[in-house]
Amino acid sequence: MKAKHLCLLAAAVCLCVGCGREYDTARFREKTELLRQEALADWVRQELGDAPAGDAGHAVFFSVSDGTKTASVYYGTGASVDEAWENSVSNAEEALKKSGTEPEWVKTDVVYIAGKISAEELKESLLYSEVGFLSYGAAFDPEFQTALLEQELNAAFVYDYENGGIDLDALNTYLKKSKRESVKDLPDDYILFRCAGWICDEKDAVYRLNASGLGYGQRIMEPVDDTAAAGLVSGAAEYLMRNISQKGEISGTNTMQQAEVLHALLCACQLSPNAELKEKIPLVAKYLAEKVSYDSDGNVFFPDEDGNTAAVYALTAAALAEYMDVFESPEYLELCSNIGSRLLSAQEQETDADRSMAVYALCRLYDITGETAWLDGAVRAAEGIEVQDYLQRQDFWTSFAMNELTKYVPDRAEYYVLALENAQKNLKTVSDMEITSPAGLGMLTAAFETYVRMTEYGGSADGFYLPVLLEGIDVRAERQLNGYFFPETAMYMANPPDVLGAFMERENKFGVSLETICQNIESYYLYCRNYAAIGQSRE
Repeated sequence: MKAKHLCLLAAAVCLCVGCGREYDTARFREKTELLRQEALADWVRQELGDAPAGDAGHAVFFSVSDGTKTASVYYGTGASVDEAWENSVSNAEEALKKSGTEPEWVKTDVVYIAGKISAEELKESLLYSEVGFLSYGAAFDPEFQTALLEQELNAAFVYDYENGGIDLDALNTYLKKSKRESVKDLPDDYILFRCAGWICDEKDAVYRLNASGLGYGQRIMEPVDDTAAAGLVSGAAEYLMRNISQKGEISGTNTMQQAEVLHALLCACQLSPNAELKEKIPLVAKYLAEKVSYDSDGNVFFPDEDGNTAAVYALTAAALAEYMDVFESPEYLELCSNIGSRLLSAQEQETDADRSMAVYALCRLYDITGETAWLDGAVRAAEGIEVQDYLQRQDFWTSFAMNELTKYVPDRAEYYVLALENAQKNLKTVSDMEITSPAGLGMLTAAFETYVRMTEYGGSADGFYLPVLLEGIDVRAERQLNGYFFPETAMYMANPPDVLGAFMERENKFGVSLETICQNIESYYLYCRNYAAIGQSRE
């Protein structure tokens, strides 16, 4: 009995010792050393000057996340950047020894400019800014005793764009969660600042982040080449696959969304096929096909809440046709034919978007069957389609439809004219948009592909200035990065794994939607497919 009691006592002692032990921060030190080599390089020191953080001298931040929880942010100040760096490292290390956080992602931000702004001026700046786009950190005192990075302020909704100013409740909620002292009263003046940033990821790769512009805080990717774009597509496809059930369903989706997901995953598979995609895509296709019902007359319909519109029929037929093409399987041929029959009815096509989607789907059916009835139907559906106002519709279907139709009807000049007019009319609007616009990238890239086909066929490009279109494609390909959840953005969200790799709308409180993700995948896929030709067109 005594031996048993001694064993229990020894175990209790061990537990107590374990509770009080400090966690090893060697991994954090390794990552900070990798970051130091970049962040404190000679050229950085020269750019910083003597006191970029004003009265605080220099300020350095470290954001640390284990990849599963919101990053904890630590910072330090000093008379020199080296002193600020060591103070920040020390503050972070002291906290990490207690928390035991394993640093998967470590990001450093070094203040390079700061300036005082009154509370009223900050209010006006927020009221006139697009939601989520005031890219400045804020210190609540000149000494940076309370200071938050831009990413913290926007991710925690501390910046109040609707009413202007700082949301004190949101601020203190965030500070409490971060185990930092609350703020009783908001100051009359703030210190707004910007940082030069770098992130060390889970593989110890270090990426430099944009220090200004609309891409502030995201990794620098200049240019966005086809390899980089394919990586974005793969990341977004992985996000979608994480949310697919064993029976192929993405929870909460209707037929149209299920079709969009299938089409997007097929685009990703054509760029970077892998075992998981090849396993999941057939499940998604099967689940989509099982959503189709038949009425007493044998006509197809969809019983779910999204109704029986041309858009639903078109996207379902197009996605299943694409599946049969990519997977070289005829299993849904009869079903697609039945859906296509509904698309041949003019009553199903009420708007230009409906007609454009019908054109695209019928062309895909023609491609896999060779039956002229589908192509004839696409030609009829194309009648009356007009140039779309992008600001009102944000619709790429006109360009997609004409791009597809000209593959099979290459001698109809009006199809080329419509595609290029659509791009030309909306080019400035799309290029100038500060927010992300996946439909815009898709529209411009589809127009480029149509342009190439037209010139190869011998059509005239008089009046169409190609360099402006290419510039617009470049702008949008880079701008879309603002809506991608790289680790340096995801780490500030409530649940980083839930959003990593997804595309979001920063102006919509970092909201993630299937439509946004699918459009980005499809648009970057088209961009990758045409990347070499785009480069040749510049020569």
